[in-house]
Amino acid sequence: MSLYDVIEQRLAQDEKSIMVTVLSGERQGDKVLYNEKGDVVYGNAVDGICINPEQRPEVLNLGAMECFVQPVEKDPEVLVLGAGHVSRCIADMLLFIGCHVTVADDRAEYLRPDFFDERVRRQCIDFNDLASQLPLKNYKGIIIVTRAHEYDSICLNQVRHLVDSAYMGVMGSHKRIFHAFEVLKEEGWTQQELDKIYAPIGLSLGADTPEEIALSIVSEYLAVTRGRKGGFLSEGSK
Repeated sequence: MSLYDVIEQRLAQDEKSIMVTVLSGERQGDKVLYNEKGDVVYGNAVDGICINPEQRPEVLNLGAMECFVQPVEKDPEVLVLGAGHVSRCIADMLLFIGCHVTVADDRAEYLRPDFFDERVRRQCIDFNDLASQLPLKNYKGIIIVTRAHEYDSICLNQVRHLVDSAYMGVMGSHKRIFHAFEVLKEEGWTQQELDKIYAPIGLSLGADTPEEIALSIVSEYLAVTRGRKGGFLSEGSK
């Protein structure tokens, strides 16, 4: 089997893999695939490489050899709830950074094929039926941008069990979010659960247009899922 056959097989079985690409030296161009325990599953081992199961992409210098080490991961699945103007921009931006995108709304007229890129999965679903109609546990991010706070609350109740495992954010003003969260508290949500939701969603970029708002939202999603704070690189933010 080729390297890419092995990668495809391991991804299908949800097995972690780390790929090492030799960038310089006698073995320049070689690619080696490791499992999370550090065992070689394709190619010939690279001397001096120490495999970290939680590996992030990085370049390592091993004497006369330079290597790029990266985890091999499935493209993340992101669910966007609500299909308005901002949602369309969010979907485009998520596609641009390599995500698989599903957009769900209860209004078929907002899910027209000409509104979204053909790669976006469009689902016309009652927000009360999300748990029964969508594979919610597959989503690495859930972005809630519905038309009113009552629909936000319906969506949040459907995905409540995922607050510990997925990025979750809600669009809206501070006032709208405050009132929505007060209702959720009355319904039994704890403050600890609510604190895990990014609301109002997005980084503070001074965004005004749908495109700018989408940029702030997708930037926050990326920062959170990469374990970053989204600060200025010039200030040494991590």
